[in-house]
Amino acid sequence: MIEGIRPGTVTFALGYGHWAYGASDIVIDGQRIPADERRAKGAHLNAAMRIDPVLQNTPLSDPVGASVVFYETLVKLERA
Repeated sequence: MIEGIRPGTVTFALGYGHWAYGASDIVIDGQRIPADERRAKGAHLNAAMRIDPVLQNTPLSDPVGASVVFYETLVKLERA
């Protein structure tokens, strides 16, 4: 148990993984720039975000603060 985290809650350190910033190949002016595999390490919470039911291709957003709704995403943990 960690003080400040409610039992039954899943927590995640945000920002310890990338899908961009050199993590995959990119083409600029016809020249392929290879990915740096070191940049594609880690994980990012975006893959687990609740999807907007209308837009379908973006996370659900808070209409007041305009941020992604991190606190409304339900997860199911399974043993690997």
